Formats: sequence, C-alpha cells, structure tokens
Amino acid sequence: MTDAATIRAQLPGTPRDLVHEHQDALIAGLMDYVSQPGVSATGEGFPAATDRALAEVERAGLTPSVLASDGGRPLVVGHRAGPAGSPHVLLYGHYDVQPAGPREQWDSDPFTPVLRDGRIWGRGTGDNKGQHYAHLQALRLFDEYAGQLPCSVTVLLDGEEEIGSPTLATTLRAHRELFDGDLVVWSDRSVHESGEWCVSHGVRGMLRLRLRATGPSRPLHSGNFGNVATNPAWQLVQALACLKDPAGRVLVEGFDDGREPLPDADRAAFAALPLDLPQVLGDIGLSGMDPAFDGLSFYERLADRPTLTINGISTGDVARTIIPDTAEAGIDIRLTPGQDPQAVFERVAAHLRVHAPEVTVVKTGGTPASRTTIDNPYTPQVAAAISRVTGRPPLLIPAYGGTLPDWVFTDVLGLPSIGLPLANADQANHAPNENLRVDYFLDATAICMELLFELGSAAGPLARPTATEA
Repeated sequence: MTDAATIRAQLPGTPRDLVHEHQDALIAGLMDYVSQPGVSATGEGFPAATDRALAEVERAGLTPSVLASDGGRPLVVGHRAGPAGSPHVLLYGHYDVQPAGPREQWDSDPFTPVLRDGRIWGRGTGDNKGQHYAHLQALRLFDEYAGQLPCSVTVLLDGEEEIGSPTLATTLRAHRELFDGDLVVWSDRSVHESGEWCVSHGVRGMLRLRLRATGPSRPLHSGNFGNVATNPAWQLVQALACLKDPAGRVLVEGFDDGREPLPDADRAAFAALPLDLPQVLGDIGLSGMDPAFDGLSFYERLADRPTLTINGISTGDVARTIIPDTAEAGIDIRLTPGQDPQAVFERVAAHLRVHAPEVTVVKTGGTPASRTTIDNPYTPQVAAAISRVTGRPPLLIPAYGGTLPDWVFTDVLGLPSIGLPLANADQANHAPNENLRVDYFLDATAICMELLFELGSAAGPLARPTATEA
C-alpha cells in the first residue's frame, strides 16, 4: 500500500509552500465560486448553484454525484478511494447561502465579490463556500501533484443547511452505503473569538416556533374601533410575556428536561479557553451579561443551558393609528445535548394553551444537539494538522454555540464528528459585508492537506485492516 509518507514525498514542498505558490489562482477561483448565488430560502441561483458545486467537486479529482430528496435542494457528493486499508473520512460543508439582506447595507454587491484589505467580501465567503472550497482545493492539489489521496474521502455539500437541512437525514439514510466512514469532519462556523484556530466537538440544537394572533378582518381606525375590536398585538405581547418572568427565567414547565450535564472534560476545556469578557461584551455594545443567568460563566451559558429567544415581531404600522389585523412572532430555542426538539415544542405549546389560548403556535423547524467527546482519539490528529501549518496548538472547544445538522452524523450515521472551523471570527456571516480573510483561507487549504496526511497515517487510530490483515 502507498502510505502517507510516500505521497508527501511526491509534493514539491510542504502543503503551506504549495498553497502559497498557487495563492493567486486559489483566490481567483474562490471569488468566482462566490459569485454564483445559491439562496436556499428563496431559490435564488438554483439549480445553477448545484451544477457549480458539482463542477467544483469534479475539478477536485472526485467522482461526483447528486442525491436529491423530494422537494429539497440536492446534496452534492464526491468520492475518491485512498490506499488499501486507509481510513474513510467524510468532509461536510454546504453550498447554499443566506439571503443577501438589505443591499444598501453592503459596501459592495454581495454576489460580486471583491478583494479589499486582505479579505474577500461577498455572501458565502465564510459561510460556507470559502471553507469547503479550501477542502476541495486541498484535494485538487493532491490530485495534481500526487495523483492520489492519503486516505479515502467523501465530500458532502449540503444545499439546505441555511434552512435547517430538512432532507439531509432522509437522503443519508436512503444511501447509507455511500457513507460507511470512520470520521466526519465538518468545516463551518468561525475560529475562536481570540483569533486562534480551534477544534470543535459539537453544536447546540434548535427549535423554531411561529406564534400568531388574529383580530379584525382588516386593519381598523383606532379611534373608531378602539375598545371595541380585539387587538392581536396585545394578545401576542402578553403571550410572549408569559414565557418568561420579569427576571428572565423561563416559566415553561419541564423546559430543561432531558438536558445532559456538561461532562467534566468539557468543563475543564472551557476553563482553559482564553476569554476577555469586557472586550466581548464591548464589541456588541453591552456592559454585562443577561442577569437571568447570574452565577453561570460565559461558556456555561452557551453550552449548559437552553435558550429562548424572540427573533422578531411583525404587526401593524408604527406610522399609522390602527388596530392591526394580525400579529406574529418568531422564536428560536437553542437546545443542549439530550433535549428532544419535539418534546420541548409540546411543553411550550401546552404552556401557551393555558396562558395564551388565543394565540396559535406552530413548529417551523427542529434539530437536535450533538456532541462528540472532547477526549476522543481523533482530535489529536486534527490538532496536529493545524499545528503543523500554524506552528501552535489549536484551542479545543466543547459543544456550544450555533446549530448545524451534526446529529445526522453522530445519530444517523453513528460516527464521531469533529469541527474544523476555517473562517475568521469577524466573518459577519448572515450579515451585510460577509468576508473571509485571505490569510485564513490560504492556511486553511494547507491545514486540509495536512489533515489528510494525519488521517492517512498508518499509525493513526482510524487505520483499517488491509485485505491480508482482515
């Protein structure tokens, strides 16, 4: 069998040297890729976005395919076998992007990326095209200079991550034989707030709800119908208020049920992370944390407790003296490992039936949390790849923060799943002026190459027996 050391010897220099030699082409290629819209929420740019992702997978030297579920944006897959007995790693990213939002808040057109101040600016640069493009370019460089990979690789590019990946689990279950891997590595989110590279070990889940109150058949003059017509805005406000007490504590019975305690290894890892709390709060215009969770540290708030957040309220018109006809609110609940989205929804719905029966509530999305233990045997290999490129060890991050469909890998496929975030912490994902720092992107591509060397090492914990050993 060809081992990773033999493949490394075929490269004309280190992965970092190789990446920097090709940096102009890598940057130009990413900018061209970002120029293709792919907004899953609205359909803008589809199906061309799928075709473009498929072409990038093929260009990376993989055998491409498209897996479609009824009504969903397709999953783009690419596969290439490594040496006999080498492990099989699944690399996950997503080619769909958020809507651009208010164009007037962008300094340049969101789908006409520009290179400025050492960053590429455009929708999807950091979330997530720049991150999975780094993996694809690492694979392409292996193909060009070695003609093979250090281990077997399957790339999964999700077309629906920004709308909750509603068909991903169904698609993977239907094609389970394609994803008989040893490890999943997902690249999404950002490096640590300090700017240090990191290795992540899971995500929180999310439950999304929509509350709605209805009143008259049309907006009414508030002078002519005040005290006569029911005001749905008041009904909605009172329904929202019944979910928390004035101190900010959630009043829904059983809201925390199922929550798994934070493991000791995770708690110790959080304690070791750098944190300049005044700076973090200052950056978002605050002087203190939510008093409802006094006694809990910054990371405990993000990892050890579910949240209940009002995302927005839509009703009436602040410029007109009217009684609105409808009022709606969006709510998200971030879940910790062990909590079932459907069970939490049922508890919230039961609470509202008692305290605000005139308001309807529907579930618009639900994703479980996911956690891979921080003391698993694969994290040292991911960390070694980062260290070889950057010259310093990464931070080890337990499960916390936002939501990804990580549960599909840990629960449906039954695989360990580790996050390798490749974008700068101030990427402004989901916001105007999304960006990706060029230095992070170039180092990320080299890290992705080193990662495959590490995983393809014969001494690695993922190594499979060869045919003669089995």
